[in-house]
Amino acid sequence: MVAASGPVNSMRSFRGMDSTLEKGLRVLDYLVQAPGPVRLSTLAQDLGLQKSNAHRTLATLVASNYAVQDAETGMYQPSLKLFELGAKVLAGHPVRKAAAPYFQKLQSELGETVNLYVLDGDSVLVVEKLISPRPIRFSSRPGSRLPVPASAAGRVMLAFHEDPEGLYDRSLGVVSLHPDTKIVRDDVLSGLPSVRLAGYFEADPDWKPGIFSIAAPILDEDRRVLGAIGISGPVERYSPEKRRQIIEALMSVTAMISETGALG
Repeated sequence: MVAASGPVNSMRSFRGMDSTLEKGLRVLDYLVQAPGPVRLSTLAQDLGLQKSNAHRTLATLVASNYAVQDAETGMYQPSLKLFELGAKVLAGHPVRKAAAPYFQKLQSELGETVNLYVLDGDSVLVVEKLISPRPIRFSSRPGSRLPVPASAAGRVMLAFHEDPEGLYDRSLGVVSLHPDTKIVRDDVLSGLPSVRLAGYFEADPDWKPGIFSIAAPILDEDRRVLGAIGISGPVERYSPEKRRQIIEALMSVTAMISETGALG
């Protein structure tokens, strides 16, 4: 089983960044990562801020409609303005735009859950999904971040990345592996050439018992990896014939997306 560690603040401190802006972004990121509304004292303690500084930052976010405060409890949470902005960013994302014409066709043809992933910094981000209409369903929700070495999409993007060793190491600082996940760095890296040769990757069945997952990369015109499409479902439906059908359809679609020229 694979799970991200959390909630943690994923903002990194950059030398030269305006301190007020950085503080605001850290607080906003914390609110988004938290599982629910948070108290001022908890936020200040977790981020190492003075309560007065944290309060001023939160007040600014509330006044700007990036956060809301519950009138009764005094607790804070992110506003739907972030959803609005995120939807606009997603709608214009080049990988999503290039994949959109093929996404529904792939889901209809295979009858399984289809996920679109992008390599965002040093982690795999789920940007869109179409859920299987059949009874048993599985997929990570849009907005989820997956560990690069222990996800089908991450492993196939690692195989086509220009610096797989660096990406592997950096990725573990963004999304942690579940303690029960058995991943050996040297084994992962030594297996990448065969993944690259095959053009797809099948997830280890131990990562999510009872679930199969296959992913193939989306490349730009210089064959740099930008994202991946993954197919997942219950192993009960994963017959040899279904496996062949999925691999053929998946590789055909990702090749067509990569060859459109829209990602160069």
